[in-house]
Amino acid sequence: MTTPDQPPPPSGWGEASEPPRYGQRAPHPPVPPQGQGGPQYGQYGQGGYGPQYGRPPGGAPGPYGAAALKPGIVPLRPLTLGEIYDGAFSAIRHNPKVMLGAATLVLLVATVLGVLVAQLIVPSLSSSFSSLAETDPELAEMGLDSVYAQVVATGLGTGLTILLAQPVVEGILTVSVSQSVIGRKQSLGQVWTRLRGRVGVLIGWALLRTLASLVLAGAWVVVIAVVVAALGDSSVGGTVGLVALLALALVAAFVWLGVRVGLVAPALALEGRGLGSTIGRAWRLTRGSFWRLFGIYLLASIIISIAANLITYPITAIAAAIGGTSESTQVMGASTVVASILSIIISTAITTIFTASVVALLYIDVRMRREGLDVQLAAAAQAPDGGRPGTPPGPPPGMLA
Repeated sequence: MTTPDQPPPPSGWGEASEPPRYGQRAPHPPVPPQGQGGPQYGQYGQGGYGPQYGRPPGGAPGPYGAAALKPGIVPLRPLTLGEIYDGAFSAIRHNPKVMLGAATLVLLVATVLGVLVAQLIVPSLSSSFSSLAETDPELAEMGLDSVYAQVVATGLGTGLTILLAQPVVEGILTVSVSQSVIGRKQSLGQVWTRLRGRVGVLIGWALLRTLASLVLAGAWVVVIAVVVAALGDSSVGGTVGLVALLALALVAAFVWLGVRVGLVAPALALEGRGLGSTIGRAWRLTRGSFWRLFGIYLLASIIISIAANLITYPITAIAAAIGGTSESTQVMGASTVVASILSIIISTAITTIFTASVVALLYIDVRMRREGLDVQLAAAAQAPDGGRPGTPPGPPPGMLA
């Protein structure tokens, strides 16, 4: 018995025939003559017995369904976990000048500017550490007040400049990944032409996200202070336990909100909406997908943290060895600051590039699952003139809601 979705079986397959009697040989199936449409023995899959084993060439539909179109780094259908991570690495290989070169250059410039900004607050920090050293004879003898001031100031300055530069880098990476999905490799100029109108709103989102995190953390500190003041010394164990529960609640709140708004940045870069409507849209897109998105984010964070530590640890170890063998405070301070700058640049670049690629692919995956974006992307990938130099700039085809 066959169904409309299945090819009819070859003659004699699936239908029970009368078994030969004892002592008789089973009749040999007739061999079709040469050149009359039947398959030749030893040539499996040729002729009329069905398609050759494996995926039909060129994505052509086979008897059991059509193969997914894959014009770029991922197939145009809902993605698996492995395809998302493989697509992130494939995006880097597909357009390394933008994914590695441009992203690292922007972060390098931001880090250098952060170091220069840090020099403005080094004197005040140095005097503060000197006052602290006066109360600690051992710290005063080591003379590390200037080293600590330089390290802290560098961290503050680079943190500020990277906070402003990182959303720009994420936007560049997102546009590049969206084009790699449909098999297009664009230059930095083409990517920037598509993105430059969205830079302001991307930076605004980064600032709003940081401000919301500070407000949430500040509210948690206030609650902890009230709880400690209310309980006092009556129950130390109860106070510690309650503080631990509140800390877990804070972490859970950060994780939940982070996952629910995790697709805001790619949506801002690709859809052209305002900030408020984009936040609401990302909230709706992630509805019902929290645990899947959370698992992918968590695994990506673990992978990238291990990779960043493996690369930056030797730099820190070499700087510590140089500082430990030198009796000069200036040499110790210089090696520490240089190691700190290099570690910031490398770890930020690795984290931003891989994470932004994964988030961009998750955004595309969620829209393929919910909105059938794969159909629009397939049409855009087959457009004869899309993505070539000289075509009118605009949002990546198929990305507009």
